[in-house]
Amino acid sequence: MKASRRNFMKWTAGLPLLGLVAAAYGNENRLRDDIEETKWIMKDHRSEFNMNGYAAPAIPNLRVGYIGLGSRGLASLKRLSQMEGVEIRAIADCYEYPIELARQHFQSINYRKPAEYFESEETWKNLVERDDLDLIYVTTPQYWHAEMACAAMKAGKHVATEVPLAYTLEDCWQIVKTSEQTKKHCALLENCLYDFFEAMTINMALQNLFGEIVYGEGAYLHYFPVTEVFAEPMPPLSKKAGMFRHAVGCTVKGNRYPTHGFGPVCAAMKINAGDSPDFLTSVETDDFVRGKTFADFLQKGSPYHQQFANKEFTGNMNVSLVRTKKGKIIQVQYDTTSMRPYSRTHILSGLKGFVQKYPLPARIYFDENAPVSEERMNELKSQYTPELVRFLAENAIKFGGHGGMDFICDYRLVDLIRNGLPLDITVYEGATWSAVTPLSLWSVTHGSQPIPFPDFTGGNWVTNSPVDLSLRGGGSTIIRS
Repeated sequence: MKASRRNFMKWTAGLPLLGLVAAAYGNENRLRDDIEETKWIMKDHRSEFNMNGYAAPAIPNLRVGYIGLGSRGLASLKRLSQMEGVEIRAIADCYEYPIELARQHFQSINYRKPAEYFESEETWKNLVERDDLDLIYVTTPQYWHAEMACAAMKAGKHVATEVPLAYTLEDCWQIVKTSEQTKKHCALLENCLYDFFEAMTINMALQNLFGEIVYGEGAYLHYFPVTEVFAEPMPPLSKKAGMFRHAVGCTVKGNRYPTHGFGPVCAAMKINAGDSPDFLTSVETDDFVRGKTFADFLQKGSPYHQQFANKEFTGNMNVSLVRTKKGKIIQVQYDTTSMRPYSRTHILSGLKGFVQKYPLPARIYFDENAPVSEERMNELKSQYTPELVRFLAENAIKFGGHGGMDFICDYRLVDLIRNGLPLDITVYEGATWSAVTPLSLWSVTHGSQPIPFPDFTGGNWVTNSPVDLSLRGGGSTIIRS
């Protein structure tokens, strides 16, 4: 073990920030070292405080700050600015042009202008240090999530991060430990949990309509043309903007974006709340597309593209299998290269029923020969759509965001914190769902050997409560017309 890792237990106690940057996140050797050393050090870890079911003190007048105003951050900011009892006090970005877009929005709705930070890449720290914020949204590139989230929690703020929570096991553990020590929430903004169909089938699964679910599938199959992925960002976008996260991700093997597919299946199968991942194994195809196409970019001689020269690109398809401690299996797929229809898959296979979404239309089976009729499907929707989704459906469709699930995700988080209620997606879900990325990298680069899956709950998965999509006494946050 490297000397720099021998002090890991001291590090988890003091929790200094790593400041992981793109160069490290795109380095397979660095990431493999992290996995090898972290998995054994944290083996048999026990939590300091259980964040599952934790009801932090209510904050009726919620003061919010944003770090990162790309497309996701700006869209979320617009949704929160329509909620009463919520005030956006401060915004930060590396550049002024996204700040200007936020200014225009605030002016258009006569909203009080928040404080602005955009002088440098470090200016977000000034936002975190403010004493008038309760919740900070981290909607920056993924390799900044851990540092920013931990800094915010240590400064006494709750945090919401875009997906994934982190890209390394070390960072996942850092966030879990910080949340437990500070008793501040770190919520993952996994919108797919609130998709109308996924939410309904999660509710049905938890009511045992499908019997014991022994197998599930989730995926992120989203075709991005290579010419788009490696296109050089042009002004006003920075060289770190746009598709850069995909370009860097193309040089590291494994499932780079697991949470959209893995998260809803885990919720339905009570992962971290009655069952726990045991180990993961992963296999990946060769690259049949990126290397050939990228050679054309190199011929143009752009300095931007030289950073990807001599890189081994990831394969077209990654398939990872997670076996749980109770002997069940979840398959997770990732492919952004093959020309195919978009899919998150979402399969639940129980002893009394079967669910499949994608290809559309979504189907439910209680008979192995045929899905339920359209009439029966409508009856199921009427009976089993969760209380939360029914309550927000009209506004979700109105305000949108991936069919409305973005709105539900934002509203739910804000409403739970304002009312002092436990979160749906705790720091443990964020870490577990995100850990597929480093674990799949390790497995793929070790001949698809299995690797133990960390228990971020510290043993509490045995008694933790599953997700509850009822209002639970919430729903008091008013949406402005």
